[in-house]
Amino acid sequence: MRLKIALCDDDETIRKQISRQLAAFDRDIETDEYSSGNDLIVSGKFYDIYFLDIEMPGISGMEAAKKIRSAGENAFIIFLTSHTEFMQEAFKVRAFRFIEKPIDNAKLIEAFEEAKADISKNQKLAVKSQGNIIMVNTEDIICFEAFGDGTYIHTKNDVICTQMPLKHWMSEINENDFFQVHKSFAVALRHISAIGKNTVTMSYMKDEVPVARRKSAQLRQMYFEHIKANARYV
Repeated sequence: MRLKIALCDDDETIRKQISRQLAAFDRDIETDEYSSGNDLIVSGKFYDIYFLDIEMPGISGMEAAKKIRSAGENAFIIFLTSHTEFMQEAFKVRAFRFIEKPIDNAKLIEAFEEAKADISKNQKLAVKSQGNIIMVNTEDIICFEAFGDGTYIHTKNDVICTQMPLKHWMSEINENDFFQVHKSFAVALRHISAIGKNTVTMSYMKDEVPVARRKSAQLRQMYFEHIKANARYV
């Protein structure tokens, strides 16, 4: 899952500091920089995480946040500020965090990590099936099963048929939450019930999922790492 991030601050030094720190911490991100709230809004782009300077000439970070929310965006908004008197107003736009200036790199990374974890936990996929668009919560996905040029998405309550290949879905999901165990199957680590020699048992599924011999050791390692990192969610 490649996160899209907007850095909006009229101070180029601060933008470069944040961009440099995030890139060093996580290479799988796409970052755009804006020197004003107006430039951000007129871009027409939407992001997973917004870092907004509250006090900027023209459209302030707070006003930009209001416009983002009025557009129906549920993205994570992290305010950058030298003052804390804006906190009450920030609640109205559901701000995720405040980071005080000058920017402390440790607090910056902490805020980013927490936002990323929540995004992963609440990620939804827009799935086109039989002419309809279905929003699927990734937490409800048990596994992906390739067929021909398409993919079956097995969820807790249904099986959704899509015409997109398995490769497409693997690029859309968080690689730490799913693992491709076979050329035709990718499973959700959170829904594994048992790992056998050549199969894996999944919650909510009657049939076992085959595991390629060369994938077996890696699957076990990925599963144990997932358990350690997400024990409170599993």
